[in-house]
Amino acid sequence: MIFKSRIGKYPGCVNSRIASMGETLTYALLLGLSSYLFLIVFQPFGTYNFDNAYKFWLLSGYGIIFALAYTLVSILLYKKQWTIGAELLRISLVYLLASFLNFFYHSYMINHGLLQWSNLPYIGLYTLSLYVPIGSIYFLLRIDMHRLQETKNLAPAEKISLVAQHEFKEIDNCCLNVVNIPNGNQTFTLLRNDFIFAKSMDNYCMIYYRKDDTVEKQMVRITLARLDQLLNTGTVVRCHRSYLVNLEKIIEKEGNTQGLLLRFAGTEDCALVSRSAVGTVKSYLLKARS
Repeated sequence: MIFKSRIGKYPGCVNSRIASMGETLTYALLLGLSSYLFLIVFQPFGTYNFDNAYKFWLLSGYGIIFALAYTLVSILLYKKQWTIGAELLRISLVYLLASFLNFFYHSYMINHGLLQWSNLPYIGLYTLSLYVPIGSIYFLLRIDMHRLQETKNLAPAEKISLVAQHEFKEIDNCCLNVVNIPNGNQTFTLLRNDFIFAKSMDNYCMIYYRKDDTVEKQMVRITLARLDQLLNTGTVVRCHRSYLVNLEKIIEKEGNTQGLLLRFAGTEDCALVSRSAVGTVKSYLLKARS
């Protein structure tokens, strides 16, 4: 596959899922630990004059709050695709949640239960002062990691010379059976024969395709109807309002006219067939076996 893309520069630029659970816990731990180290090393906001035998234990609570806020917000946004805009949203929500939690923690643990709402803006400013340097480093780190990930995907394409790319464009794509699928400001290139099936997810499609004897999947910013137009082959049919399948790739069907499932080699995921398309699918399968 050849990927042509620029590194995500815009808030709507789609990459991978916003974070896996492993990444979430790792970043939460780093964020909490960084906050705690910042407090015990620099002791800002009057903590230097705070006299308590359990001072450093009490300060660790702020680090735990940052880690907890990051984890909760990441779980809330778990199903979102990673974009710069989504990352900024996560950072903002972490700050707001951490500010409220810090306010209650400060009131009950430091002020011994004296809850004064007039202190909330000050706690918010203290939280912001602590969060800005750490959050900025985190944000730049996340951008760099996604840039590195996209660079790895681009590596095969970058090895092609400009002359070779020009010659490639001159060849009739229909003869090569190549489909260039727009994906936001990127292009996902796919051989028609490698297409297995696609599942609609609102304005996105999860495309399943064969690559080097394995089945891979790619989230693409395109509607299922538009993808159907681009593939435009007799064996690729819309079997359901949410599924587009390559009939040649079906290895097994399950169910009856009330509910039919299609299975494919190399993946546990399957496609649904609507009642109106059952006849088309079964007719093709009968012809293929005869």
